[in-house]
Amino acid sequence: MSDHKKEKVKTWLLVIMIISLVGAFTLFFLGHYKIALGLAGVFMALASFLSQWTQTKNAEYVYRKSYKNRW
Repeated sequence: MSDHKKEKVKTWLLVIMIISLVGAFTLFFLGHYKIALGLAGVFMALASFLSQWTQTKNAEYVYRKSYKNRW
């Protein structure tokens, strides 16, 4: 996947995360607790996926920069 597509996917994931978090709080305060809990679960799953993806990308970058000149 090209860098442009990766950034586009990351941007869409962030937008969906923000919408789901705001929706969860709104539904919670309106009294729809089960739906809000489900939407908060979607937010947590997306946040976990995005953080793991970023962590792997950063670790790979550090590894490549650290060991590039050694060999």
